Amino acid sequence: MRKFTRVYEDEDTIETWTFDLDKFDKGPISTEIKYKPGAEKRIKQRAKEAKQIKKTARQMKKINNKKWETILIIGTNVL
Repeated sequence: MRKFTRVYEDEDTIETWTFDLDKFDKGPISTEIKYKPGAEKRIKQRAKEAKQIKKTARQMKKINNKKWETILIIGTNVL
């Protein structure tokens, strides 16, 4: 028999991957994902934090670009 199961667990999910190498030798033939209690709330919180980090990065990039534009404009006027 070339059938086996792998179980992967992290803080939010338990994933069960079922393999049958006689049917398909390039990956699992089925997967099952079970969410732990409170996982949905944690996932939403991480998505919110990631969105805030991206927003802050965009704002900093915008500020830095304006500083360089000001420096270039001032430098051009001096010459």
